[in-house]
Amino acid sequence: MNTPLPSVFDADYKALVLGASGAIGSGFVQAFQADPRCVHVQAVSRSDASGFGSGFDLLDPKSIEQRALMCKALGPYQVIVDATGALTIEGIGPEKSLAQLDSSALMRNFEINAVGPVLALRHFAPLLASGPCIYAKLSARVGSISDNQKGGWYGYRASKAALNMLLQTAA
Repeated sequence: MNTPLPSVFDADYKALVLGASGAIGSGFVQAFQADPRCVHVQAVSRSDASGFGSGFDLLDPKSIEQRALMCKALGPYQVIVDATGALTIEGIGPEKSLAQLDSSALMRNFEINAVGPVLALRHFAPLLASGPCIYAKLSARVGSISDNQKGGWYGYRASKAALNMLLQTAA
């Protein structure tokens, strides 16, 4: 027998999930949908073909801003979860050696994993309700400078470290 998890809040709330078509984002959508206290879940994807409505592009600041304006009509939200980001970009996975470094791929990692998410924070954080609320941005442990025993994954690690600093600065 499955016992439902306790609700995040003591009262009804609304949730917004960015990156809802990915595995982690869709898991959050399902969890919010299963919570009887969650009266509305707004699922937003980076892709228009995801079934989650019109998307936004982390490489296009204007599309992030426009999508936030569209979501504002259904807010305010007590919970916003940002599960955006990418390990493999345009068919290129993490670099295993210095010889594999490519400036365009490095820049794309920073744009998708650091710049885009912090611009999402800029435009979506104002949609939070007053009072108790949560804005959660998922990052990655490989973005830790002190916890890098294996090396490699230069662009992804560096972009996540940059994201972590941007989030710490915003906090």
